[in-house]
Amino acid sequence: MEIIKFDLQQLENEENGFAYYILGRSYDLEENGAEESAEKALFYYKKGCAIGYPLCLYSLGISLKLGLGEVLKIDEQEAKKVLIDAYPKINEIIENPNTSKVERTYAKFVTGAYYYFGLGNIKEDHKRAFEIIKSCAEEGHIAAIYDLGANFFYNGNGTEKDLELADYYLKLAKDNDLPRAIKLYAKRHGTHK
Repeated sequence: MEIIKFDLQQLENEENGFAYYILGRSYDLEENGAEESAEKALFYYKKGCAIGYPLCLYSLGISLKLGLGEVLKIDEQEAKKVLIDAYPKINEIIENPNTSKVERTYAKFVTGAYYYFGLGNIKEDHKRAFEIIKSCAEEGHIAAIYDLGANFFYNGNGTEKDLELADYYLKLAKDNDLPRAIKLYAKRHGTHK
């Protein structure tokens, strides 16, 4: 399985919504070699929101729901409005024949989060979330791979509990240098790496 990876320096030279989303997400969640920075994450999410990019709208919405470090406090009402507004626009990205395969995978992953958490007007449905996230993992989405190992197979969310598969996916995410996978793998296996 080939893992999707991004060059953050290259993305910083691009001026489009998807680049802003990946940059924001990378600083928010320590992906693609980025060090966590809520300030940088919010900066890129807002740049994407300024041009109406749906995945950045989602990221702002989920950040309002969960908080984002010290830079963005929880605001459930505003989060719900933003998440409701973003969802149909995210589906437009998925359905657009001109959307790249990688961007489509990332947009699908976000819809999986909607079903997993019951965001906006979407009812929580772990089985549907699992189907979406699994298809994104098969397309090389590192966070989807992590989620299969950390949540779905480990806890039996939306699928049968399978600790062997949970370990397989978590190790795959760890071996591809995802910091949260490295930490969780070490915690579950009593190792340091």
